[in-house]
Amino acid sequence: MITSPVTAPAATFDYRDPEYGALERDLDFRASAGAGPSEMASLIEKTYAKRNRAIMDPGIHRLDPSSVADDYLYPRKDLNRFAVENWIRRVFLGSLNPRVVEATFVFGLGRLFSTYNDLGAQHATDVDLNIIVDDALPAHGFSELSRGLAELRGELHRRFGIVLDLHPDYTLLRESSVIGALTDKDERKRFEAALFYRTNERSIRVIKDHPDIRERVFAPIRRLPDAVLFEHFLGLGSGKPTFAKIRADAAPLTIGLDGTCDRVQVQTVIGSRAFSLYCRRRFPLGLFVSPPEWFFSMKYFVNRVYDYVCAMRGHGHGLEAIGFDAPRKKDGVDPDYRFLRNAHKLMLHLQELIQTRIGAYGVEVDYSWMSGTRFQRLVDIGGDGFRNDFDAMILDGGLLLPSEAERYRTLRSRILSHSNDRVMEGRSADLAAFPEGFRYETIHRDDSQYRIRVPYSWSDLAFFSFNAIGSRMARIVEGRLLLALPAMGMPAADLKRYRREP
Repeated sequence: MITSPVTAPAATFDYRDPEYGALERDLDFRASAGAGPSEMASLIEKTYAKRNRAIMDPGIHRLDPSSVADDYLYPRKDLNRFAVENWIRRVFLGSLNPRVVEATFVFGLGRLFSTYNDLGAQHATDVDLNIIVDDALPAHGFSELSRGLAELRGELHRRFGIVLDLHPDYTLLRESSVIGALTDKDERKRFEAALFYRTNERSIRVIKDHPDIRERVFAPIRRLPDAVLFEHFLGLGSGKPTFAKIRADAAPLTIGLDGTCDRVQVQTVIGSRAFSLYCRRRFPLGLFVSPPEWFFSMKYFVNRVYDYVCAMRGHGHGLEAIGFDAPRKKDGVDPDYRFLRNAHKLMLHLQELIQTRIGAYGVEVDYSWMSGTRFQRLVDIGGDGFRNDFDAMILDGGLLLPSEAERYRTLRSRILSHSNDRVMEGRSADLAAFPEGFRYETIHRDDSQYRIRVPYSWSDLAFFSFNAIGSRMARIVEGRLLLALPAMGMPAADLKRYRREP
């Protein structure tokens, strides 16, 4: 079994735009001159407003798919991190009783802060904050922190449109609670807690350090092998939805509905083996037919796969050790790695559009999924601009194989021409098996046979594209990434479970 080093290397948290370093030094100077939390808040908010206008300039707002990372995702990550981190450090913590602050270990993680994230962030990226408190802190001090977090959540959303995720199991805990979770008698609870702290240690942004607490929390889990990163990001052992759980139908996908605070569980998820089998049995693949509604988890089926690869690289593993091939030419990379990176970029692009054009993102509603309905709304709102951008990211980004790209162009042409040549035939008794809401025109039907005409839709194009992406993602995860894990400490029994071997 391969274990991690006893101590993790120091993480680098440089801004991509070095001007933010100068802005922080100016805040430091003002603080040393006596500026209080309210003045800090005003300065941070003014900086955010000015730079946010520049990012949202009409010339950039179109989100050109060829330059979306440099034009938008990197600048957005820099700005949001600057606003959030400095607000937490100078306004939130600066407003608390110093004795309360002294007793805390405060760190940020997730896409906004993580060193694992090398492709920037969209506006709708939420904020993950964790505070571990010394057990000696009195109850009233703990309550002050709890109230402050609730106020912080409201302030970040009101001033910057940024959502702070307050997780009951991780956001605010006493040290004894953390140690208790890591030593819980319930093996699953103990493993989930260990996964969280083990996989995040090298990526966290320490906002307010408490070296003693930090060492007591992280030291016990450093012995776990790097293979646990797969479990955390993609595997069956994680406490959250993951690629493996969706793929194996181990849990339904829970989504937040647009325009409401309601959450529902959906089963018609692209990438799920059960849903794929359902569609193959009912709709001929060559006709590009999609069910009335479908869902694709951009977060768990693409984003988290890329996060895993970046995390492994952050732990010192090269692409070859993770499961990819060596570069085929001097300046090239494995085509599957390029595909994964471009697919991740497409998902960030679409997640941004969901927030800016559909307006679907709020404190309780997430942007992590795509559906036939959402895609159609983006087409209706964005028109040719959106369709051309989607074409560019799908085709120019190499997200389809050559044969798939040809089928994509054929389907797109038929949708644009309102073609009525899509005909299905079968036994009349089988019509009852079509899902509710499936649209078709009856050409002929008698007691034994049916013949129907099915209209084309933009949902068909998206369904075809995400199925192709999902299938290749499954080949990468199950045929490459998974097979590299024994060398990183995955037991043979676990590998057999993922490969569904007896």
